[in-house]
Amino acid sequence: MHRCLILSLVGVGACTVLFAAESPGLNALVELLGASDDAQLQSDILTGIAEGLEGRRRVDMPASWPATSVKLQQSPSREVRDRAIQLALVFDDPDAVRVLRDRVVNAEIPVEDRERAIELLVAKREPGLDQLLLSQLSDPATRRPALRGLAEYDHPKTVATILDNYASFDPAAVQDALQTLASNRVWAAGLLDAIELGSIHSADLSAFTVRQLHNLGNKELAERVKRLWGEVRATPADKARLIGKFKRQLTREALLDADLSAGRELFGRTCASCHQLFGEGKRIGPDLTGSQRTNLDYILENLIDPSGAVSRDYQMHVIVTNAGRVITGLLLSENEQALTLQTVNERIIVPLNEIDEHSLSPLSIMPDGQLQKLSQEEVRDLIAYLGSRSQVDTPQD
Repeated sequence: MHRCLILSLVGVGACTVLFAAESPGLNALVELLGASDDAQLQSDILTGIAEGLEGRRRVDMPASWPATSVKLQQSPSREVRDRAIQLALVFDDPDAVRVLRDRVVNAEIPVEDRERAIELLVAKREPGLDQLLLSQLSDPATRRPALRGLAEYDHPKTVATILDNYASFDPAAVQDALQTLASNRVWAAGLLDAIELGSIHSADLSAFTVRQLHNLGNKELAERVKRLWGEVRATPADKARLIGKFKRQLTREALLDADLSAGRELFGRTCASCHQLFGEGKRIGPDLTGSQRTNLDYILENLIDPSGAVSRDYQMHVIVTNAGRVITGLLLSENEQALTLQTVNERIIVPLNEIDEHSLSPLSIMPDGQLQKLSQEEVRDLIAYLGSRSQVDTPQD
């Protein structure tokens, strides 16, 4: 029989729940939720249940859930209401699906509530949600989570709808769109068609997206990418020549003439999606604030050959799901139910029973080619900013 283990420190705000879905302990916890009026205790229990069920798209609804759900949705705590509706989805509560679908299209509620509704429905992989997601691509408020969510589905109009709306996307939405289109072979072919026709500029493709296209494992697609974008991984001799070239350019005098504010802007566009510097950016890769930023050799070697010496913590995992989606990212956590990956633009929980293939790449998540796409002045400004001793002002409009 499955065991239910509850480790809780009630009143201190810690509640961790580990159990199998079939355990009677789950119903007992739901009954406790219904009996309590303490919002903090409710939040702790809901958080613990959510962690215990992470990676499951469906669990049989406990008998006491319907009455408990009504009470939780009337809570003055927004966190309790959000956690409760998240759990309701896992229990296949039809009211939860209706409420969340209504939130997605309701332009009068806060944007974060609409975004969260999409994220919860995508995590559930709610049938038919892809049509709703497509309709949100014309809405700036919800298009980014909608673009990311479409990668979980296989709607025949996904490529065409993304391309129809592409010109209206801001830079962040462009990268979400490209990552989604690069998530399976059919869509990737449509993406490359669009680049060849000129409706998408090849410069829009980041090195991350190019690497994702190569991870699809299709020789024909790889050849097209090489023709349109260039080599993904240079030879050691090529890298040595590049390092020598940049060292000759980046003299002490040249770096003194750099525009540090422009370098900060470049960091935001090229590095901040994974790295922090002076407290800004994401913490996917190492925080650069304390690294050897003033050592030019160290900086160039890591930018030009990031896979030369890769910590296992920063090697990429490549997942192929049973729906044909390819996901490339860092492994954040793993349990008996799911893997959690951090990609360049989202955190994804993949149930183990939906994984067809799982491989560990010898490459760093940081791709090659970061400097080759920049002008000489941009390289100078970025390197100088990376080596600066303190934060600088943003560029003036």
